[in-house]
Amino acid sequence: MPEDQRALSDAGYRKNVGNRRGSPRSPMMGLSELVAAIETVAILGDTHGVVVTGVSFDSRDVAPGDIFCAIAGEHFDGHLFIHDAVARGAVAVVVERFVPLPIVQVRVYPGSMRVEMAKLASTFYGNPSTQVPMVGITGTNGKTTTSFMIASIARSADHSPFVIGTLSGYRTTPESPVIQRSLYQALEDGNDIAIMEVSSHALDQHRVDEVVYDIAIFTNLTQDHLDYHHTMDAYFMAKARLFEANRCRMGIVNIDDPWGARLVRDSQTVMETFSIEDAVELEMGADGSTFVLDGQQIRLGVAGKHNVYNALAAARAAKRLGYSSEAIQSGLSSFRGVSGRLERIDEGQPFKVIVDFAHTPVALEAVLEAAHVMTPDGGRVIVVFGCGGDRDRRKRPLMGEIAESLADVTILTSDNPRSEDPVVIIQEILSGMTKSALTVLGESSQVIVKADRREAIELALSIAQGDDVVVIAGKGHETRQTIGANEVAFSDQEVARGALRYRRSGQP
Repeated sequence: MPEDQRALSDAGYRKNVGNRRGSPRSPMMGLSELVAAIETVAILGDTHGVVVTGVSFDSRDVAPGDIFCAIAGEHFDGHLFIHDAVARGAVAVVVERFVPLPIVQVRVYPGSMRVEMAKLASTFYGNPSTQVPMVGITGTNGKTTTSFMIASIARSADHSPFVIGTLSGYRTTPESPVIQRSLYQALEDGNDIAIMEVSSHALDQHRVDEVVYDIAIFTNLTQDHLDYHHTMDAYFMAKARLFEANRCRMGIVNIDDPWGARLVRDSQTVMETFSIEDAVELEMGADGSTFVLDGQQIRLGVAGKHNVYNALAAARAAKRLGYSSEAIQSGLSSFRGVSGRLERIDEGQPFKVIVDFAHTPVALEAVLEAAHVMTPDGGRVIVVFGCGGDRDRRKRPLMGEIAESLADVTILTSDNPRSEDPVVIIQEILSGMTKSALTVLGESSQVIVKADRREAIELALSIAQGDDVVVIAGKGHETRQTIGANEVAFSDQEVARGALRYRRSGQP
């Protein structure tokens, strides 16, 4: 079973701790004291006597007593929703331009809203990141698994971990008010270590400003998010911000990754490194790996070389946190994976079915290599995948090339096409494949196109045989598919289970 995935997101906060009003543990602060923590241009109205009971950035979430921060974002301008926030009970607003209002307005410099919002949130919630050991994990791949490995070790050491990350909701790293109140609530609930996935977007957009990390981990850097960062160097520089001296006390870095080696070379922060060579006597199999680390035998119950790297990062962090070798050994040995990461789907079928979040070239390569380890002689690796729309187009042919070289059968399909035509996305994936692989796109060929994701998964499971391994890649833990402007319910796990039950019994 996957690890206990206790985490919060923007939406998750509303569900789990959104009823903060009226709680004896709810913070309160005078507006004058709160505003003194930020850099302002001007204040319109009298702050004295105004009491703030929450910090919000989404007008739909405003509760009576909130201060509302009007973010001028990429898609929406929060200033257009100020009146909605006031109608819901906001007692003050933070703006970059004044608007006619009956309540206090605090004006900040243009472009500084997220910087000042992070200061507001941290001040209001009592700087919670300074009151609990904090681990931040960044990198293209491995953040989620590494975070839950550390949580497993913490539980083995009789600690109570709290995780914020990808499995929380639609964002890997939420906005600063969500982070700060989540950490505040975690402290109130008795959690004694916080582990956070930190995305490049979050670092670039100041979402983790005012968070102090005791340990920052760098897993790897491979092509992704170039629709946002444009170049790999800019992508790296965003990640590197986590390791600035004012943001973390020490770094733990994968030096087998060339970007990790550069990070160690360039950073002024104290660094500890790890490498696959640290896993002495490494043996990898279909059901996991064994190796010796610092003289301790480790039995890892999740397959793949990439998970050995994740375990090494988790172990190094745990050691720096003061956890014993026995706790590290026990925590890694008891770890059984995370939803949507090499997750096995078993409905009694004779072949293996794996659901994985792999949506980058290196991640797809890693999961297909792991699938080969699981495949008996004579078996095939069948992969179903697509690429997301409105995202980095340059990785599409690379993923096509990897699938062609590592899978026996590739079924190309849709994966959150958003505003793009799924067929166009598939054509760009196909452009990375050789002409010989594309001579026939039929159900007996090496490459098959099924734009409908449900049909693609059902086809893969209908053609699989006893020694085959079917990999359904790209969406992992996600439960929705974004098509155009609409989100529809879609789970790879549920679709696969339904298809397998139908194949076994003829009943859906």
